[in-house]
Amino acid sequence: MLVSLSTLTSVCLVLTSSTSALLAPKPFTQQANDQFNALRYMGASGAFHENSGVGISKDTPPQCTIDQAHMFMRHGERFPSASSGETFEAFFKRLQAATTEQYNNPFGFLHDAEYFVTNSSDYEHETYYNAYAGLADCFSFGSDLRQRYNHLVDTNRTTPIFSAGQKRVVDSATAFSQGFFGNGYSGDYQLVVLPEDESQGANSLTNTVACTNFDGDDNYEKVLKGENYQYAQYEADRLNQLAPGYNLTASDIFTMVDYCAFETNVKGFSKFCDVLSPDAFVATGYHIDLRNWYSQGPGYNMSYVSGFTLANATATLLQQDNEDSLYLSFTHDDDIVRYLTGLGIFDDEPDLDKHEINFKRAFKIGEIVPLGGRLLTERLSCTNATSGETDTFVRLLLNDQVFPVPNCADGPGFSCPLDDYLELAKTHTVDYKEACGIQDDVPNYVSFFWDWTEDKYPTVADAE
Repeated sequence: MLVSLSTLTSVCLVLTSSTSALLAPKPFTQQANDQFNALRYMGASGAFHENSGVGISKDTPPQCTIDQAHMFMRHGERFPSASSGETFEAFFKRLQAATTEQYNNPFGFLHDAEYFVTNSSDYEHETYYNAYAGLADCFSFGSDLRQRYNHLVDTNRTTPIFSAGQKRVVDSATAFSQGFFGNGYSGDYQLVVLPEDESQGANSLTNTVACTNFDGDDNYEKVLKGENYQYAQYEADRLNQLAPGYNLTASDIFTMVDYCAFETNVKGFSKFCDVLSPDAFVATGYHIDLRNWYSQGPGYNMSYVSGFTLANATATLLQQDNEDSLYLSFTHDDDIVRYLTGLGIFDDEPDLDKHEINFKRAFKIGEIVPLGGRLLTERLSCTNATSGETDTFVRLLLNDQVFPVPNCADGPGFSCPLDDYLELAKTHTVDYKEACGIQDDVPNYVSFFWDWTEDKYPTVADAE
């Protein structure tokens, strides 16, 4: 007797539906549920999201304690800059002028829409309402991190909070500190502001300001002349077919992705995000990575000069047992990218290709420095259960996920032995003064981690 395929399928469906309620839930999902998340492709403009990670638990490894920790954090979600705002508003008005009352094209929503920044005084500042409020996120993260590092806080002493001088960075540092210290009820802190000024030289969280020989944008333009924009052009062609008369270009696609990101930061959503295809986000994300690789990352030799100064200072602290064991710093996205570059984290990566997308790269700006992005460096004191001896290791957490140090992850929790980590930090030893061409009276090294107690730094943001 022959049974048709359709009959067998029906029987299987009946059996599946009748027995599924009797089966225990699967302990491991068989689905890849995060194949696409637009935030991962918005570069440094997108709201915070965790790094994809590699599956390592961020819990402190057994037999280990964190005895020193460093944080470099970017300011939280913000409004666009004034210059970007002008570009966005002109783009918005141009498309709105081409929109008719017929809502039969992807841009129909523009007919009765308003530009998302209603008060020009908000430009440059942190967002403070809706789903991606930068100040609220910084406060919340501060509160969460206190739980992890509570044992490192000496409530009888003042903890310094280091911040670059721009107001949005200082505002983020302040919101974080209020969360971390319970608004002053669980410890005392002092804001130490490093002005974004040439006179700071290397003793800064923004040391390229004084480095006159640093010009990442010029390097990018030289190296990537003739970059392939075909993916963005494909998206422009797709949208022009759906909405004739808008005459979109490849450049417009880049603007639209950035508009989507900042409107989401401000309003909590953006209909421009819905217009774009996943392919457009993936391609634009690669373009952003290219720009950063050759302007702030390993593709530009001066990035090592900038990044080494802070990486070397952190390495020095990791070798010391000071009264302070917690170092919390706030700066900008480019400075964190250069820090990781100076440390040599991406040295094994091939240069990013300007013609073809490298889908396997680790250098993804959207995963390294989203708004609110943070890098934690933890020194671990671990006792060997067999020998009883105690050894020291270093582990990095990038955007709340363990980020193994390449070729150095054989310690507990895939950490790196301290001595090996220190060797890595020496790989790109440079002379900041000579490389940058600064004057003799400008600081050539980082000292603020040690001399902040001398009250030689301001406690308020730079004048706007």
